[in-house]
Amino acid sequence: MDVDLPAGRPDRRWTTALRRTAGLSGVRMNRRLVTAVVVDTAGYGAFLPLTFLYLSTTTDVPIGELGAVITAASLVGLPVPLFAGQLVDRYGARVVLVAQTVAAAVGYSLYLCAHALWPLVVGIVVVTVADRTYWAAWPVFVSEQVSDGVGLDRWYAVVNAAKSASLAAGAGIASVALALAGTGGLRAMLALNIATSVAAGLLFVSLGNPVTADDGGRERPPATAGAWRALRSDRPYLALAFGNTLLTYGWLISTLVLPVYVVRHIGLPSWTAASVLTFKMFLTMLFQTAVAARLEHLRRTSTALAGAASFVVAVVLLAFASVPGSAVAAMTTVTAGVVFLALGEMLAAPATTSLAVAAAPSGAQGRYVSVFQLSWTLSAVSGPAMVGYLLDTSPLALWGSFAGLMLGAVLVFSTLRSRFPAHVDRKSPAAPPSP
Repeated sequence: MDVDLPAGRPDRRWTTALRRTAGLSGVRMNRRLVTAVVVDTAGYGAFLPLTFLYLSTTTDVPIGELGAVITAASLVGLPVPLFAGQLVDRYGARVVLVAQTVAAAVGYSLYLCAHALWPLVVGIVVVTVADRTYWAAWPVFVSEQVSDGVGLDRWYAVVNAAKSASLAAGAGIASVALALAGTGGLRAMLALNIATSVAAGLLFVSLGNPVTADDGGRERPPATAGAWRALRSDRPYLALAFGNTLLTYGWLISTLVLPVYVVRHIGLPSWTAASVLTFKMFLTMLFQTAVAARLEHLRRTSTALAGAASFVVAVVLLAFASVPGSAVAAMTTVTAGVVFLALGEMLAAPATTSLAVAAAPSGAQGRYVSVFQLSWTLSAVSGPAMVGYLLDTSPLALWGSFAGLMLGAVLVFSTLRSRFPAHVDRKSPAAPPSP
């Protein structure tokens, strides 16, 4: 259901002003799509940080074996996006997303009744496969819902902001549940995650298959034969996937590096790590759509380049935060670094995702985007071991490595600015591309 909110009615003026401030003027809001994203992510966000705690508390499996199972499941899930991309091209992104929500609900349901190792292994593998399938399908699904292609970048910004808001809400719900019910709260959050997976699947079903304005009601184009062969020779697209792989390590700074770095290497209280990460989440939630709208005139590659440069600035600031000095100066420097981390994510994520979708040929978007999404899988699998080793080595090795990765991304996106045609690289047909 697409809704354009009128500006003339007095009771809607505040809504129009809010949309303008958020950078959503002119973007047709599919409320059901946003609702599905929020519902699905809220349950996921409430349970994800508690997964290891839940499994170690409610099962008889030793912690060492749990860690090994989760790592093995991550490795098993490595090729899943490629298979999911094939399914997206054949059956459509909506069908794959609905199947993914069912698989996620089944996998998490196994957690409820798994007390021994092997039932738990099956549940973890199913959940991992569902998660990898989701990330391969959702960019194509959003692009299909935005059938005219206008505002695609801002739509990805809307989705990212909605995910940040629902993750924050999920974390808040989980905190309250644990405080009130202990282990019972863990089970309640798992049940919430199962319920939201099912609800999101029903919402995806209700959205239906989109029909673009210029296709005359025809069916979606058939999957292109030889798409994998064409992709292997598509050097600009492979360079985009490589550049994004380097860039995705920037997201690990928030999730893996900062909590340990702030406490162990800078010597700040542990609550400061939680506070700056919460601050970063709220920055993304509040300003993601506005940042995307203000930079509508930039090419996608230029926006991604600006995001990579922001990550470089963040790395430099965070490295200087460990220089001996006052706690106030260190906290100020860390906060400034987190601001640039948030800016880098807000710039790079929508731009790279929309470029990956726009650069993929019709009928092969699923397979192309699945290769692009492997970026996140590779960093998620290799990141914990890399970060653990670097944190145990030295701050210089840690930030030198991340600086090298982010500068590599800057170099890749600099070269890509001339590799994609204008109609792929620009964000809107009506927006003149930057030079």
